[in-house]
Amino acid sequence: MVDLAPVRAFLPNAAVAAPDDLVCPVYDTLSPADFAQYGTRPFNAAGFVPRPEDVPLPTFLDRAAGALAAALTQRAYVQDPAPAFYVYGIRYVPPDDILETLAPEDRRADYLLLGLLGALDFARLGHGQVALHERTFADRVAERVALTDRTGMSFAPILTGYHGEGHRLNDRIEAILGLRRSALQFRAAERPAVEARLGGTTHLLWRVTDPARIEELRREVHGLRLLILDGHHRFTAAAQRQYEGRASAPLLLLVDGSDRALQLLPWHRVLSAEVARPETLIERARAEFPEVLAAGSFPTPEAAIARLRRMQRDRVRGFLLASRAGLFEVRGLPSTDAGADFDLLHGFLDDTLHLDPEALAFLRSPRAALDAVVPASPIAPGGTAVLLPGLSARGVEARAFERGEVMAQKSTMFLPKVAEGMIFAPAALPE
Repeated sequence: MVDLAPVRAFLPNAAVAAPDDLVCPVYDTLSPADFAQYGTRPFNAAGFVPRPEDVPLPTFLDRAAGALAAALTQRAYVQDPAPAFYVYGIRYVPPDDILETLAPEDRRADYLLLGLLGALDFARLGHGQVALHERTFADRVAERVALTDRTGMSFAPILTGYHGEGHRLNDRIEAILGLRRSALQFRAAERPAVEARLGGTTHLLWRVTDPARIEELRREVHGLRLLILDGHHRFTAAAQRQYEGRASAPLLLLVDGSDRALQLLPWHRVLSAEVARPETLIERARAEFPEVLAAGSFPTPEAAIARLRRMQRDRVRGFLLASRAGLFEVRGLPSTDAGADFDLLHGFLDDTLHLDPEALAFLRSPRAALDAVVPASPIAPGGTAVLLPGLSARGVEARAFERGEVMAQKSTMFLPKVAEGMIFAPAALPE
């Protein structure tokens, strides 16, 4: 069974600092420029959650513990007096380079994702109730374990998907807040406990403290099967701590996997010419795959997106290579498996070319990947953009639960992202 427990969380204290000034992008998306922007703000979560690449782990842990202690001492974040569930809402408009990848019928002027937030009681978790769908990097898991051990806190909630009967959990959440998203009514009757803006996205947090409602929601979650969507390293770190005998209760944000506000997109890859020359990639692909189609010269983003959409629609398994050598569609054998494209690609990159995953750049959109290999780009000029067709949430879930298989690191990108600093909680439930 899944036991989602209420928790006494720490929330931003608007009497000390505006929530806008305390939040930052989730730690694994925080760029050096982001860190320079948010890390200088007093008590901002950027001071105690992400580790800058140039800072050794022991130094980072010392800084994080000190920054968190200072923030708590100054009451920039305060702990709720009683256990609660929370509803986390994210109102957003996807960036233009993401919006253009969505099918026209799925595009909206505004999206609102809602989810139920609580702590997962690992000690009561049933076998096969939670699954991951991506592999993790061991060093990043170790970093998250060390941060939790040092601070005693579970930070940004782990985005977790479910497919429930008739959207009942979502309906109950909307009823509690007094809104109807189906009618595009995004303003809740219930006032949020926290509201923060981050880069054009509004993050909202409501408390659910009524014991009867908490018990009702707890029963609703009890029989669900959960798929980790975003936060694999945080979940794996929590599981490792539990396995090693340190009680662990990570924060989970449960969202309906079929929610239209939840976007599932592939990460695209870029290889520099120093790592692999474009002509060599084409030559090796032709030797490895049943079919490699020459599809013209270097494409526009619109042309590449149209071809990827057609590959997804027709269940053509494969990927695109775009470089100064032109555009090529690499095809594998037909398959109904949602992760087959990624298996084909990483079998090629890992087993055939023996490339180090750290040698790849991961970019969020075909446009960004194509821009990265043009001559003026500082990322990989003269290199190759590797573009992948879209996925289905149902397919990813079936693969994880029914086949017990995980995809390569950085295969999927789920939007929107949670923010650091909106909520955090003790790493273990009270005994």
